[in-house]
Amino acid sequence: MAKILFLAHRAPFPPDKGDKIRAFHILRHLAARHEVWLGAGVDDPADFKHMESMALPVCDACLAPLGRVRLNMLSAFSVSEPLSVARFRHPGLERWIAHVLDEVRPDLVFVYSSAQAQYVVGRMPPGTRLVIDFVDADAEKWRAYAERAAPPLKAVYARELRQLVAYETRALAAAEAGLLVSETERRLLAAQSPAHAGKLRVMPNGVDAQYFAGAEGRGDGRSIVLCGRMDYAPNIDAAAWFAHEILPIVRRWRADALFRIVGAAPTAGVRALARLPGVEVTGAVPDVRPHLAQAAVVVAPLRIARGIQNKVLEGMAAARPVVATPQALDGIAAIAGRDLLIGETAAEFGQAVGDVLTGRAPPSLGASACAFVLAHHQWSVQLRALDRLIGEAVPGRSAEAAA
Repeated sequence: MAKILFLAHRAPFPPDKGDKIRAFHILRHLAARHEVWLGAGVDDPADFKHMESMALPVCDACLAPLGRVRLNMLSAFSVSEPLSVARFRHPGLERWIAHVLDEVRPDLVFVYSSAQAQYVVGRMPPGTRLVIDFVDADAEKWRAYAERAAPPLKAVYARELRQLVAYETRALAAAEAGLLVSETERRLLAAQSPAHAGKLRVMPNGVDAQYFAGAEGRGDGRSIVLCGRMDYAPNIDAAAWFAHEILPIVRRWRADALFRIVGAAPTAGVRALARLPGVEVTGAVPDVRPHLAQAAVVVAPLRIARGIQNKVLEGMAAARPVVATPQALDGIAAIAGRDLLIGETAAEFGQAVGDVLTGRAPPSLGASACAFVLAHHQWSVQLRALDRLIGEAVPGRSAEAAA
């Protein structure tokens, strides 16, 4: 059993969105096998109440409200620091982490999202090892934003790209290992930090297949469901692209087709999509499974995507036919035509969705999707690699738990 300091940029509960889902399952897995101290930022006050309900057996926890985001980000402009790192700084959390490092002297610091490495790089006691879950090559997202944006945001995004590459290279240099969700993301980060590429490993996302099995249903024959937090730029772009360019194509095949956008915090632009014929915006929902059960098809029309998309895995685990862009399938080795359908252009995507709605697609798509997820993406399978990694980083102290 090892002593582990687990740091996350956001509280890893409730597990209701992409970054929290992966963090929650890793934290729960580690806490069941080791002594864990949890430090995390909180940008949604509602998250505080979930700490007790999650019943995670941690030794101590510090949850810091991130109320200084704008001030932190403004201050980052005066120094060589990424804005996306500065936004997660909190002096109270910093003091608590320093106390744990000095008093507990953990065997391992597990950093979820590289932003939290700012608290420990260069500050760890001798013998403490560092593992960073980068999740994805985040700098590439800023490269994509810079390519699409107009001035002055173009310059801001380009600066963030440069600063983040430099920061993550320093963090990886201090770590025993870095984790990424797919081989594509590993290659991208390796290209940014070639001197430390040998430290990078792939640990794909999983899915709680038993939980989403409760969403299995026949569908209503016309509902097209997109799930995801709707203040996240790639999801906003996906919703707008489908509503404006793909849905009109689909409605040529099925005039009553309904595009349902399911997710918290829809922006004004996303809410405005509900004015279009056949578009519904739900906002936050207490449980996404009823919407998946009603879906005739689940879509992931992402044109900007980083890492493995939980929305794809969840739709497949619910045994729904899924249509996705190639970008949304990174790290998911499903077979097109058997486990799901792929559309790269609006015309291809619309045709694939139309095929599902009109019965021209293979009727076994949903069942094959579920079988694929059960075979390849259950959390219990993915987290075995984490046990092996900790056993290597902290030999002797974690051998029993790894076994």
